[in-house]
Formats: sequence, C-alpha cells, structure tokens
Amino acid sequence: MKGFSLLRNEDGTKVEYRVWNPFRSKLAAAILGGVDEIWIKPGARVLYLGAASGTTVSHVSDIVGPTGVVYAVEFSHRSGRDLVNMAKKRTNVIPIIEDARHPSKYRMLVSMVDVIFSDVAQPDQVCCGEGTP
Repeated sequence: MKGFSLLRNEDGTKVEYRVWNPFRSKLAAAILGGVDEIWIKPGARVLYLGAASGTTVSHVSDIVGPTGVVYAVEFSHRSGRDLVNMAKKRTNVIPIIEDARHPSKYRMLVSMVDVIFSDVAQPDQVCCGEGTP
C-alpha cells in the first residue's frame, strides 16, 4: 500500500505509520499549520460531516482509538461506497450515507458526540456568517 509502513517496536509490537497528506485533508493541513487543539482525542465520539471516501476519517479513527467512535456522514453514493468498505476494517467507524445538511435524517443513528468536524463544501458556504445574504 502506498504511503504505508509497518514496523516493530523493540518489544515486538507492530506499529503502523501512514502518510497523512495536508494537501488532501483540511484537518491534516490545520494540524500542520499550527492548530494546537483539535479536540479529537483517544476515546472521543466524533461526528464527521463530509467524510468522502474516508481517508481523513481513517486517521481520525486512529486518533480516537478502539474506545472512541467516528460517525462519518457522506452524501455521495460513490464516495459512500469507499467509505463503507473502509469502515469494514475499522470497527469504530460508523458510515452514514445521508445529506449532512439534514441531521433529522440520521439523528437516530448518532449518539451524543464530543466533536463535530465539518468538511462539507457548499455552493453558498461563503454566505453563512452573521449578517451576510
């Protein structure tokens, strides 16, 4: 697998290292750019809106670990297929193929969360601040 490395620690345990490209992940770019607190920690429950095929979601899954959970919402059925396949290998990822703009359609699938990360591109996203049309 490209960008993947499996090594052994001195105690014999396996450690996986993967490339996290900041040019393809807003979260990786934010961390590389100096954002100190992303609130995504081991054991956290994360609602990830705009999961796409799940590349960044897989890294979030690594961060929250086996005691955390990532609810990954993606609207595109094509990207959603890749997301579902990725989630088959990660028991802490729950893929939800639904429109992130309509939480009432998936609210029964998501429990209380600690963090909401929105990676949703909208045509009108620049007009979402207070006082803008």
